[in-house]
Amino acid sequence: MSKKISRNINLTEGSIAEGLIKFAIPLLLTNFLQQLYNTADLMIVGRFAGKNPMAAVGATGPVSNLLIGLFLGLTTGASVIISLYYGSNDRDGLKKSVGVSYFLGLMSGLFITIFGYFTTPFFLRIMDTPQEIFRDAIIYMRVFFLGTIPILIYNMGASILRATGDSKRPFNFLCVSAIVNIVLDLILVGWLQMSVLGAGIATLASQVASAALVTYSLLKTDGSYKLRKEEIKLHKFEAKRIFEVGIPTGVQTALLSFTNVIFQAKINSFGSDAIAGVAAEGRIDGFLFMSLQAIALAATTFSGQNFGAKKYERLREGIKVSLLIVFGISAVLSVIAVAFAEELIAIFNSDPKVVGYGSDFLRIISLGIWSFGLSETISGFIRGSGNAMGPMIISLLTICIFRLVVVYFAMPIFNSIRVISIIYPVSYFVNFLLMVIYYKFGKWRKNIIM
Repeated sequence: MSKKISRNINLTEGSIAEGLIKFAIPLLLTNFLQQLYNTADLMIVGRFAGKNPMAAVGATGPVSNLLIGLFLGLTTGASVIISLYYGSNDRDGLKKSVGVSYFLGLMSGLFITIFGYFTTPFFLRIMDTPQEIFRDAIIYMRVFFLGTIPILIYNMGASILRATGDSKRPFNFLCVSAIVNIVLDLILVGWLQMSVLGAGIATLASQVASAALVTYSLLKTDGSYKLRKEEIKLHKFEAKRIFEVGIPTGVQTALLSFTNVIFQAKINSFGSDAIAGVAAEGRIDGFLFMSLQAIALAATTFSGQNFGAKKYERLREGIKVSLLIVFGISAVLSVIAVAFAEELIAIFNSDPKVVGYGSDFLRIISLGIWSFGLSETISGFIRGSGNAMGPMIISLLTICIFRLVVVYFAMPIFNSIRVISIIYPVSYFVNFLLMVIYYKFGKWRKNIIM
């Protein structure tokens, strides 16, 4: 019994700040390791294979994130619904929602694998991927898509554990996965000189490892959230609830990825130096933004459990504590990004042009870290109540439409890559303002007394 208590944090009781921090630290480390996957690929490919293979790996990110992000929203939906069942102690609903979550993960992963594998050349062409990196980009992207089933299985399994207050085991499993990834990168890319193919195989193997570990854990647990093989099927009511939260969240993620695909096409027009520099910057800002997303994810679980337990006063206090934590972290991260921009980009590739593009991009984007963190945290609290449509619409307006309109009119006038970098912090700020208004006055509040 004591082992179970030490693993699962009950966010409906005790100190709010202590509970959020204890829960968020493994999430932060987990996000760090997830970002390390692609970063290790990019860094090792850049060091051992050269600038063009590095650019090929970087150019595939927006497309793969677009397709996977759409379905990863289902893992958020599963986490919210499972945390609501867990908070209200509904064992039957919990059992069925865990089973249907795995079913949806398997089906989604299979669809993305087939669709992504065969459409890879099409997506790379419409992004105007330079010819000198086109073949390598196809190889890496296709191997990556072969791993989408384990990606979704791991994320679905991890979301189940987190929804029930356990953020430690997903981190432990990812530690093993990250070691597999880095060791195989060094062997396949550094020693055997397999370039982007080796990087892709290393990532695939690491994803399989994490999926196997989280699945074994859920099958063997004695907790109420145990994965039962006979329950891995379509439970219509639980699936509907997951879709209500997961689809808007997935669309929100996909919209962000869609704008990044458009932006990647614009960046590609500036050549391989710009592609490599911005790719390196993307890995670094991934670390920065994922730190804040760990708090937002903790806020979502906190919200779901307390909504399930109907502890609304605790919810009010929780949002204040979460926002203070996020603001403090974002201030520190912004200073680090601005002060060490060149040094951070040079870790990936020391070419002066690559460093120039990447460091300039990083400094400008870092100005929006605080507004991104605050809006994500507020959005997490709203989603935790089972309402995800509002945050999705706000993201549609700010992260997608606003960005694309500004870039469409500004790029022909200035023809500068800075137009793209500047639009990020501006859109994050607009998103934050609208999210605050929705939090204060939105329809989602009808479920509670805030």
